Amino acid sequence: MWLTVRRYWQRPKRGDEVAYKEIAAFSIGSMGLKGYGSLMTSYIQMAATCLLTGTVYGLSPTYIMILYIITNVVGVIKTPFISMLIDNTNTPIGKFRPYIIWAGIPSVLALVGLTWGVPLDASPIVKAVLIGVFYNLLSISQPLAANAQVGLSQVISSNSAERSRILGFSELLGNLGPSIIQLLLPSIGGIIYGDDAMTNIWTYRILIPIFGVGSLAMSLFALYFAQERAVVPRLKVNKIKFTEGMKILSKNREFWAITVTRFFDSFKTSLVALLPWVCTYQLGKSSLLGITQTIVSVGFTPGIILAPLLISKLGTRKAGLTFCLANCIAALIMFFTFKQGFVFFVISLFIFNFADGPQYIIQTTIMSDGLDAQQDITGERIEGFAQNFQTLVTTIGGVLSTFLFTWVYESNGLVADPATGETDYEILKNAEIREPIISTIILIAMAASFLAAVPYLMVRLDRKRMAVIRESLTRKKVIADAGLKDATEEEQQAAYDAYLAEKEKEEERNKAIVEREKEELRQKNEERAAKAAAFETKIAEFEQESRAKGMSEKEIAKGVKEIRKEVKRQKAAARKETFDKLRADQKELNRRRKAFCIVWIGNAKAEGKKKWLRVLAREAFARKLAEESLQMPEEEETI
Repeated sequence: MWLTVRRYWQRPKRGDEVAYKEIAAFSIGSMGLKGYGSLMTSYIQMAATCLLTGTVYGLSPTYIMILYIITNVVGVIKTPFISMLIDNTNTPIGKFRPYIIWAGIPSVLALVGLTWGVPLDASPIVKAVLIGVFYNLLSISQPLAANAQVGLSQVISSNSAERSRILGFSELLGNLGPSIIQLLLPSIGGIIYGDDAMTNIWTYRILIPIFGVGSLAMSLFALYFAQERAVVPRLKVNKIKFTEGMKILSKNREFWAITVTRFFDSFKTSLVALLPWVCTYQLGKSSLLGITQTIVSVGFTPGIILAPLLISKLGTRKAGLTFCLANCIAALIMFFTFKQGFVFFVISLFIFNFADGPQYIIQTTIMSDGLDAQQDITGERIEGFAQNFQTLVTTIGGVLSTFLFTWVYESNGLVADPATGETDYEILKNAEIREPIISTIILIAMAASFLAAVPYLMVRLDRKRMAVIRESLTRKKVIADAGLKDATEEEQQAAYDAYLAEKEKEEERNKAIVEREKEELRQKNEERAAKAAAFETKIAEFEQESRAKGMSEKEIAKGVKEIRKEVKRQKAAARKETFDKLRADQKELNRRRKAFCIVWIGNAKAEGKKKWLRVLAREAFARKLAEESLQMPEEEETI
């Protein structure tokens, strides 16, 4: 495994496009982007179940509903502008990566404002206004950064199967960001402020800015070390009007299938949002929120691991149907068991998350395939339009779900005090008020999960169709890059045949490398087995000779121990030599990279280029290493 990781750290495997180093950087970046995104979704929500906006700031469900609606109206207004902004972005490093930092910094500033910029002793109206200002900044910038991460995941490889594998690993590692925050924030707060940590403003003021800045720093790995590989001509410049973009999307079946499915997300996620209430008002220990959140979040992991396998075996349509129906089953189990105790609630939520985990990968894979098919027909890629229109639709779903949940809360007695305008959430400690609310929300989540499964029946693209589409996109790119769009069919075919011939040669070179590696590994295993057998023979001979000399068993055991120690010392010396060679190789590689980047940046500046030069220089060096590895003589490739 170590040799495999080292060999493919900076160049991809045969048939793939993305090296391990880039996958690792994208995954770490995803951890950061999902990390400060989870601060918004877990601890700063426009929902009555949010302890900060509800219990700490004392806003009533009605006030929270109004803020939520205002926020979503702003979201609707910004959607066409954000769509055109993303899809008409043409920077040297692509159209998604710049937004990781351009939207990331405002997101962190909004997090700081929401915790430090709202006075506890202000009137409900003043608090609502301040929260609305900072939350709207967050609701614009954070989804934009999240869109950049999603968009990058859709173009990190032009190969659909490879995208699914990368998404599986990056989601597994990326979800550690929210999991770590959800464990540490309440736990550290509990250590400092006790059982009521999550209803203490200082837990949020101290820890949220720290985690926000840390998450932003991690997200920069995706910005600086991942690449966008949309199969588009080199000179293609996007200039798409909003109406044109929506006209293109209107014919995309996969887009509409995922859009309708995501409409029900707000109704489904209400189940997870119940956990803070259950910990705070059923158990009476809000500090346990970190542990329980971590336990139920672990449920995402096996589902995420299984997602690429299930997609390859079942296809995206059947996999999507399977996991949505599994959500229904988990909600049904919770409905009949949660009154029996907190443990049943946690188990049911764990199962729900297990079914929910793979759905992002499945949905992203379907969307990526749909956008590839759309590009093959129209020649345009409009991820920004697709993502932001989906945001618009999910916003509508969020508004409707908020109206519905607010009615559920207030019809069961969770209302504001007429005199002060604030709501006493302590009444939720009364099971007669709390349990009807929870039961109703569970039923809503179960119905939404069933309805979210239906649109998967619209999905039509499978692996065979995607192979044909990818070949068509590649052919069009080769023709456009060669400037042969107006050439004859024979000239275009000749250019594409030449490209295929070069690719075939590259495949043969890669195949030869793989076969040589297999043979080297077989020989090494045989050598190890022979050495192990010789060593055991040496031990046996030593024991036989020692007994013949009349040595005691204790003396023989001591001698055998010394022989084994000597062998260990030899192995340690051999390992040290290997690592020394590896370090020397990496040191030389770093020296070459620095020298290459200095020359590349100098040439780029002479050509008038000014932006992202360091990032582009590193990418150029990575491509150079990939080319060298294909041309390197066999005896020179390994250290």
